[in-house]
Order: sequence, then C-alpha cells, then structure tokens
Amino acid sequence: MCLALAGKVAEVKENGMAEVEIKGKKITAMNPEKIRKGEYVLVQQGIIIEKISEKEALC
Repeated sequence: MCLALAGKVAEVKENGMAEVEIKGKKITAMNPEKIRKGEYVLVQQGIIIEKISEKEALC
C-alpha cells in the first residue's frame, strides 16, 4: 500500500528538486514533471507524482 500526500510547491530548485509544503512542513521532493511554484501536487516517497487542483489538495 502506498500513501501520497497533497502539498503546495514552495520553491523550485534548478537541480530537478522542489520544496513542497505539506501540512506546514517543507520537504524536498524530486520534480520530474517540471511543476512550478504555487502549484498543488501529490508527493509519494519523495517524488512529485501528479499535479492536482487546489480544490483536490484542500479536501
């Protein structure tokens, strides 16, 4: 069973990584989709796996 968490991209780094804020804490995640700052994403095991809407993220 896998668990993906919703968060907001706080910062995009040049090395293919991003800082994602999840429930008030920032984590570093791989950014293979080239997501931009301010977008909402699902993070699983340190990898951004999908861009989602703000409505989905805040449910």
